[in-house]
Amino acid sequence: MPEKITEQLVFRPASEKLTKELDGEWVILLNPCDGWHIAHVLALEEDGEVYHVGAYQFAGGEFEPHEFYVAWALLPDSIKLSDHFEDQKMSQEIRDARWREWTASISK
Repeated sequence: MPEKITEQLVFRPASEKLTKELDGEWVILLNPCDGWHIAHVLALEEDGEVYHVGAYQFAGGEFEPHEFYVAWALLPDSIKLSDHFEDQKMSQEIRDARWREWTASISK
């Protein structure tokens, strides 16, 4: 069984803008009305020049600082973190069996 892992999150105010160096990273946003939201940081470029950096939801809309969130924190690398818990994944045999069960149930 893997050991617990402690990761530190550093929360920054919305006034501390996201930067192009965070392009492709994931952040957690604090919305005072409904709590936590996960966002993907995108640096938008044209002709090799960054003209906007924002936090975007999965569906593509942008979360606006101050209007939507009051603080943000960079999330740890999910791939490295999940690699640590590799033994917690469902085995391929069980995954295959469940797939066969599901496909059989929808073809009736």
